[in-house]
Amino acid sequence: MQTFGLIPAAGKSERMGRPKLLLPVGGKTVLEHVLTAVRGGGVAEVLVVVGPHDRALYEAAELAGAHILQLTEDTLHMRETCERGLDWLESRFHPRPDDGWLLMPADHPTCRPDVVRALLDAVARHPERSILVPAHAGRRGHPVWLRWDHVHAIRALQRNDGLNAFIRVRRDQTFELPWMSAEILRDLDTPDDYRQLLADAHE
Repeated sequence: MQTFGLIPAAGKSERMGRPKLLLPVGGKTVLEHVLTAVRGGGVAEVLVVVGPHDRALYEAAELAGAHILQLTEDTLHMRETCERGLDWLESRFHPRPDDGWLLMPADHPTCRPDVVRALLDAVARHPERSILVPAHAGRRGHPVWLRWDHVHAIRALQRNDGLNAFIRVRRDQTFELPWMSAEILRDLDTPDDYRQLLADAHE
């Protein structure tokens, strides 16, 4: 069984007011932190999907050694971005139905390799479950692991249905991995989020 990493990074950072994935945190960009976590957790093949005009982010992902898909047009939402990435991974690596893909949003710079590693270990221990997600205090976080055989159903979703809804209705197929740290819930959307992230990094 092989797992492929997918990092959708085609958003426009509208609430941040500047490209959030290139913001520095402790000597690395936000995107570099995310890539380090996914790779450090044991995922060798990682794809970053960037927007059609985002040359700076493309170059940052390339410098970090990731596979990169640059879209030819903007996507409406993250699910569509993920679908383009899944298409690319399928054409490049031809995953088997029992392989998996790890969805790691690009704006989660506090993700650590240990949660990725724990998810992959849990996949091996719970082969009866096809979706695995870390959870803290009753809330689900990221990253999320999905078996590749879900890809066909994701492509068949209604236009406005998101991946969260797709996962939510498959409770009997989902394993929640208890996680002590609330960092699995933390994303980066606004200038206040960034200021707090920098403050916490210096504690």
